[in-house]
Amino acid sequence: MNSLDSYNPSHLHPPLILVVEDSNEDFEALERSFRQSPVKPRLHRAKNGNQALAYLEQCLLEKPAYPENFPVLILLDLNLPGIKGQDVLKSIKQNPLLQHIPTVILTTSCNLKDINECYRLGANSYLVKKMEWQQFKQSMQVLMEYWLNTITLP
Repeated sequence: MNSLDSYNPSHLHPPLILVVEDSNEDFEALERSFRQSPVKPRLHRAKNGNQALAYLEQCLLEKPAYPENFPVLILLDLNLPGIKGQDVLKSIKQNPLLQHIPTVILTTSCNLKDINECYRLGANSYLVKKMEWQQFKQSMQVLMEYWLNTITLP
């Protein structure tokens, strides 16, 4: 049994990843890299922190009826309009019903203060976006292999 089996025993729905990303270009690059991967998760995009938190609240309300809509992983940009990524992370990790969802920071910031703060708030990983397409694609493949194939998620 692999980690996907625990989320998807019927194999009817691939795992869902919540992507909190305001940049259309970055989201399209992420989509493209995921399409070219053997693991093809479903992506739900939130363009800002408010949308992300509203989606997660809706998931909590609907989970018994629609468990396939509950994200198994969150990819979170830090530089968002409105509620900043650190505040979204804090809200997720302080909610006992959401804190188990692995949350990976995916950002352009390599600022040590941001990195330390995100880990202090409970980020599971911190990944700096690669600007070159092949490097970005490779880092996304490693991310998917690790989070969706290698480990067992809660």
